[in-house]
Amino acid sequence: AFLDNLSGPGLSALRDDFFGVDYNPRLLRQLRNFLVDAILKPSMSALPPRVLPYPSDGRCRWQTAPRNPSTRAVGMTTIGGSGQSERKKKCLDRDGGRCALSGVIDTDLYGKIPPSERKGAKHSCTECAHILPFALSKLKEKNATHTKNKATAWWALYEYFPALRRKIGAESVNQPGNAITLWSSIHKELGLFSYGFQRWRRYVLRVHRDLLGMLINIFAASQLPATVTFAQHKPAVLHLDPDILDVHLRIGHILKVSGIGYRIQRTLSECAWDEQHIESDGSTDLGGILRRKMLMEI
Repeated sequence: AFLDNLSGPGLSALRDDFFGVDYNPRLLRQLRNFLVDAILKPSMSALPPRVLPYPSDGRCRWQTAPRNPSTRAVGMTTIGGSGQSERKKKCLDRDGGRCALSGVIDTDLYGKIPPSERKGAKHSCTECAHILPFALSKLKEKNATHTKNKATAWWALYEYFPALRRKIGAESVNQPGNAITLWSSIHKELGLFSYGFQRWRRYVLRVHRDLLGMLINIFAASQLPATVTFAQHKPAVLHLDPDILDVHLRIGHILKVSGIGYRIQRTLSECAWDEQHIESDGSTDLGGILRRKMLMEI
């Protein structure tokens, strides 16, 4: 799936890694696990990336990936101030006070619009959504393992999606170039990689239909346009970055065709159900719940 959905230097890097295993089944499995743990799991899960330690025989770059690379994107800084509320305000200003896909006007702004402009317009709650997940951001973590694993995840993203270098990093995930105003009903599905944006004159919306029944709200899906042009109502706010959108789309394809996206979503759903049905007599397999929650069986 990765070989089919990477391109350019990123594809060349993976081919080097692939041939570096020299058809060794153990190393090939380790490479597979590295790609899943470092890229796919942290993309879909709110949990910090969990990257297994791999024994190194000095033959493969990914076995000795730098654990503390610089993850600051030069020239790109996170939105300061009150964080989420300020990020949403900047995105709303740039996106015209409405969902960038459906055109639904933000409810808080609807009342401020002249009555003549409200006619026929729909309004609802909107949210400022990350394109690449907030789980990859740099927090003030005291857990050294989380910090190391997050650094490894960024190393993998830069290695196989090199267009991200100097554009986004752990300290700049909150930048407007990685954020979009969305109607609340379709925000969750973006984070689940149920749809993405393919650039072609305008952006073509690509819904990953193999996952449609489980991952995406059918009504919400019916409200999505076939193509979209991202407006820039406030030039001072950084526009959506096309390379970040492209990486999101490619990861979505990989999650779909590999079946990993389905397995992650199913496992997280089962874990949520288990947590609501813990028996007071101590018969619940808490270790199994923890393994599922950490996605250790994928």
